[in-house]
Amino acid sequence: MGDATDTLRIDERWTRTVCEIVESHLTGPSESAIEAMRLRLLELAFRPECPQAEGLYAATDVTHYRRHLLAGTEASPYSCLLIQWPAGHATPLHDHDGLWGIELVLDGALQVEEFRKDESPGTDGLVHARTLVLGVGDAAAFTDPRYVHRCRNLSARKPALSLHIYGGMLERFNTFEPDVAGRYQPSRYVTRVDSVGGLAGI
Repeated sequence: MGDATDTLRIDERWTRTVCEIVESHLTGPSESAIEAMRLRLLELAFRPECPQAEGLYAATDVTHYRRHLLAGTEASPYSCLLIQWPAGHATPLHDHDGLWGIELVLDGALQVEEFRKDESPGTDGLVHARTLVLGVGDAAAFTDPRYVHRCRNLSARKPALSLHIYGGMLERFNTFEPDVAGRYQPSRYVTRVDSVGGLAGI
């Protein structure tokens, strides 16, 4: 992963609760375990110590998309990140390098367009599955290694904040752009961390 550029201060009790919930459901993990984990994580968005987008942005540039590692190492079976979304920010279509994941909105609202990789003849390489609108306390989960999505902060004025749990360290990923024939082609990227929280590296 890229070098961290700062240290993020998040209430350690909240981060430890995140890790305890995740670790208590790491039994495979199966689809049912991931769904149980997702349901347990939802309450975290309503705890008084839950981080808020504007509070984190107070000391940083609100125009930048930022990824904050809360917990995880290369040897860990999971990682936890906070992602800060500037107003109106949208990601490209991207995968998660075959990892399972849960993405929970803590502040604001995100639109998530979900796709599945499909190499069948006659397809453009991606098949649209559904579009979600996630508000505070809503979370999307995925276990299919073919999963692809793009996310957008629905507010044109305010930042958003989300918690991301992955089945390992997300160090590389693919983005997808259509070629001249309209077929989506992958481009490989290395992820970057903008800051590190108190439990990262433990």
